Amino acid sequence: MEYTRQILTIVDHGLGERVAALAREAGARGGTILVGRGSASSLLLRILALADVEKDVLVTLVTEAEFGPVFAAIKGAPLWRAHAGISYSIRLGGAEMGRETDHELITVIANRGYADDVMQAARKAGARGGTILHARGTGKPGDEHFFGITIVPEKEQVLILAERAVARGIKDAIAALPCLAKPGMGIMYSVPVEDFAQLGKRD
Repeated sequence: MEYTRQILTIVDHGLGERVAALAREAGARGGTILVGRGSASSLLLRILALADVEKDVLVTLVTEAEFGPVFAAIKGAPLWRAHAGISYSIRLGGAEMGRETDHELITVIANRGYADDVMQAARKAGARGGTILHARGTGKPGDEHFFGITIVPEKEQVLILAERAVARGIKDAIAALPCLAKPGMGIMYSVPVEDFAQLGKRD
């Protein structure tokens, strides 16, 4: 058995278990739920301090045969409101993509405290939003100082799903941030995604 796809589903906090149960019923062997915070693009929400809301990030690994039924189950999840989340897949193991894609997943791992700077730059460059996960760097004892650089173990991982048309500009804007210019402050990479779906109540 070889897993060929990773399905990432980002929904409001508390809905991850419901979506995971539907994925299992459709043939998934399990999944992992991470808790993060969404960063909405609305200026008004940010002013009112309501922009950051807790999110569940469901990570599901599937084989090629399992993918169709599992993704269909996630896509059809009866969530209570419109725009309750998104789901998309990433090819694993260097497998060729089945078709040209319109979206790209930009991942930034930075020292804790810089995620909001990353999101602010990304929004100015056209990102609609992102999800921030709290993380921790790992290393050998004594690695806190590497070639004179202090490595901060507390990290934040920022996931930004962007349309291909604006992805390059978003990455350039993040790379140009002064707070990330010093070596050891963070890394950024991107991968193409397939089968993007908006989840939630249909009109």
